[in-house]
Amino acid sequence: MASRGKMCAMLSITRGNLVICNNNEQALACPAGIRWICSAIEANHIPTIYLSQFTGLALCYEDETRLVEDLFRDYNKVVRPVEDHRDAVVVTVGLQLIQLISVDEVNQIVTTNVRLKQQWTDVNLKWNPDDYGGVKQIRIPSDDIWRPDLVLYNNADGDFAIVKYTKVLLEHTGLITWTPPAIFKSYCEIIVTHFPFDQQNCSMKLGTWTYDGTVVVINPESDRPDLSNFMESGEWVMKDYRGWKHWVYYTCCPDTPYLDITYHFLMQRLPLYFIVNVIIPCLLFSFLTGLVFYLPTDSGEKMTLSISVLLSLTVFLLVIVELIPSTSSAVPLIGKYMLFTMVFVIASIIITVIVINTHHRSPSTHTMPHWVRKIFIDTIPNIMFFSTMKRPSRDKHDKNIFAEDIDISEISGKAGSVPVNFYSPLTKNPDVKNAIEGIKYIAEMMKSDQEASNAAEEWKFVAMVVDHLLLGIFMLVCIIGTLAVFAGRLIELNQQG
Repeated sequence: MASRGKMCAMLSITRGNLVICNNNEQALACPAGIRWICSAIEANHIPTIYLSQFTGLALCYEDETRLVEDLFRDYNKVVRPVEDHRDAVVVTVGLQLIQLISVDEVNQIVTTNVRLKQQWTDVNLKWNPDDYGGVKQIRIPSDDIWRPDLVLYNNADGDFAIVKYTKVLLEHTGLITWTPPAIFKSYCEIIVTHFPFDQQNCSMKLGTWTYDGTVVVINPESDRPDLSNFMESGEWVMKDYRGWKHWVYYTCCPDTPYLDITYHFLMQRLPLYFIVNVIIPCLLFSFLTGLVFYLPTDSGEKMTLSISVLLSLTVFLLVIVELIPSTSSAVPLIGKYMLFTMVFVIASIIITVIVINTHHRSPSTHTMPHWVRKIFIDTIPNIMFFSTMKRPSRDKHDKNIFAEDIDISEISGKAGSVPVNFYSPLTKNPDVKNAIEGIKYIAEMMKSDQEASNAAEEWKFVAMVVDHLLLGIFMLVCIIGTLAVFAGRLIELNQQG
């Protein structure tokens, strides 16, 4: 039975031959330049195919190691990789947008997940693949080579540089491809005038920090950023995106151009969340406010309903205030609508107080003006189809206190009725006169009570007419106000597509 031992597969870098050592002492005795791999397996059970694979891997490792050592033996990553110092390094920049993480309207910061692709040629890192076993490309740490100091100019996080030291892909032609991932927090002027039906035009300005356009030239890979791997946001949708290259001349050095590539993103907010959670509840509060005028005044619950609606709206606004951008640069559409709803409810309370006051007026405190009677009793009911309503009686015909024939047989002692008027001799009778005075007093009191009752009924009728009139007006104002706030912006967005 074969003995078990720790064998070492010795691979010669210079000659490429395979040496099998039975112990560590033999491995340590191998000459310089030999690499060995230890494996705790039986030395006499290694298949030939495995040994050939080990040999190939070792040779590949040998070639890459020798290539890296040769490339970086005299390499200086501080010096620009050009053959002539008057030449410019051409850097191709491509932006791949992966995710729109958040939009902070208050601090005006847009957070995005991107991959920034950079390509340039390093003349000091070229080789002939035939000299290194056919190796055409290798991957090396990005902090070991010269890199363009590309930064995000409109950075809002304090860290302008792209500091993710991922590896770069180096090809035998000297072409370097570096695509580091990054989380960009860029400044963006957020205009909340049309919130939540708003569009925002945000940008990312990329450029070298110290190299001007004479030593480093940056060119966009495409006039549009790459959105092939973009993850859709639940709040925003990309309407348009484009990149431009700019040549900028500063006052400090008017003869030296500085280059930048600016990518613009036109984003449109998806308003469904705000429609369901803010606009529709406010609209329902407005309709509920209008129903206050449909409630009969005699029920005594008009003010209770009005105050309840106001308190409910106040609590609702306190809950959703965090959803609205807290900025003083402009009043957003949704803020205007919430203000409209609040004014709407408060106006209904004020008018309800006036209606209740009108309903409980009496002739002893108020005399109805002629114009009020003309408008609210004679005109509006006919216009508003109130003709079926029972109107207050206004019969002011003076009736004679004496009938044509009065039966005074019990007083005069004569049978039958006799004609009587105020100047009749019969009325001179003291008993008859006292009776007539009493009847006259009672009639005047009844007449006064009737007039007071009629006047009170007129005030109640006026209050009822005002209630019905305001019910229609408030419902109409609720619909028109909602359309006035939002319709214009919705039509504009529809025209823009």
